[in-house]
Amino acid sequence: MGTNNNKMDAMQQDIFREIANIGAGHASSALSMMLECPVEQDIPEVQLVPLGDMMDLLGGAERVVVGVAMQVSGDMSGYLLAIMDAPEAQHVIEVMRGQPLEKPPEGAMFSEMDESALKEAVNIMGGSYLTAICQMTGLEMFLTSPYASMDMLGAILSIALVQAGQSGDYVLYIKSGLFDAAKQFAGDLLLIPSEESSRTMLQSLGCM
Repeated sequence: MGTNNNKMDAMQQDIFREIANIGAGHASSALSMMLECPVEQDIPEVQLVPLGDMMDLLGGAERVVVGVAMQVSGDMSGYLLAIMDAPEAQHVIEVMRGQPLEKPPEGAMFSEMDESALKEAVNIMGGSYLTAICQMTGLEMFLTSPYASMDMLGAILSIALVQAGQSGDYVLYIKSGLFDAAKQFAGDLLLIPSEESSRTMLQSLGCM
């Protein structure tokens, strides 16, 4: 993944920033059409982060978060994981459904309808960024149905890595900024590729 050439590092940053901008544009357009109201995009932040640094970057292993995960298959394998605080997740649900949250069943994170709305939002946002990567690389990739959970960050990230069986050395980190007229709803999107897929993506982008 890495290179000691500063020019190459800058080129990688420019390429991934373009991917993030395209993905955010797709996401805002799709959500605007679905919700029948304007959803604007902020300038996304994007980084290639060493896997070992990811926990600290996101606030530490004991931070309680809502995670929505989808496995990536096709020309690349890996995991796409959305991380957000509970209030952010609740706002996304309220925006998607146009009404306050329902009372969840005992022991559940959200009601079935509310959880479905959250998954749909993440599916749109995650799929938009993955589509941007496909457009830039010429690769073909697919996402599984989302799975949502609320736990400490360390547990969610560890489970995602174990389930996907990943051995890659970095994460593509995108801090997505989308907002409606009332409030911004943002989250952290992590694309965790396998080691082989890391090379495939960078080679397809001309970064290796």
